[in-house]
Amino acid sequence: MKTGLLSVLAGAALVTLAPVARAQDEAEPEVALTPQALSDALSCRSHEALEAFAGPLFLEGKPPAWMHELGEDAGADKATEGMIGLYGYRLSQPARLFEEPVDRVYFLQNWVVTLWPRQKVEAFIAAHKLERAPIKGTEQYYRFVDPDSGPMIGVFEPTGNATAAMLAKAFGGEVPPAPPSDHLFVGCNYTVASQTEFLDAARQSDAIAAHSAKSLGEAVKPHRP
Repeated sequence: MKTGLLSVLAGAALVTLAPVARAQDEAEPEVALTPQALSDALSCRSHEALEAFAGPLFLEGKPPAWMHELGEDAGADKATEGMIGLYGYRLSQPARLFEEPVDRVYFLQNWVVTLWPRQKVEAFIAAHKLERAPIKGTEQYYRFVDPDSGPMIGVFEPTGNATAAMLAKAFGGEVPPAPPSDHLFVGCNYTVASQTEFLDAARQSDAIAAHSAKSLGEAVKPHRP
């Protein structure tokens, strides 16, 4: 369970994307890969919609024609530099996040999000009554749709600076604290966890990040023969 919870904590562990496998159940109707389906996934309305996109995007590498992969030569956002396991797409047909139009979408583990300017995100946080998570190392907000099992509407800042800081610390250096991000991710996390479990893991996340940096430093330290 702890591994799954850490995928909720964007700054606690930066690992390779583990896409949600699409269930092969012939009794369930197949979800069409439409902007409406992506809107439902973004807005925490449909785990099935997220699963429907996982296969074509991450296993087959065949996104629908209205989704265009972002890369260094395809308009990638500067705010996302240094992030590990993040997959971004530009949308030629907009999706919606709670009725707000979205022209870019990102996948990170069990997150499906868009990237908005801070002022717009702050209004979203207030409108949807999100709370600040008890994490010092990164800025994150949350509200569980179902407190017992999720999903979770969430906001978090890009974690590229956190990655750089962890690597610097592992090699004995320090990175000055970064200023608040002017853009934040906002969307939905489909990790199956309760609000209580999430908050317990959040309180441990800073210690886990420090331990990871220490372990990495010890692993790369030269050993005397």
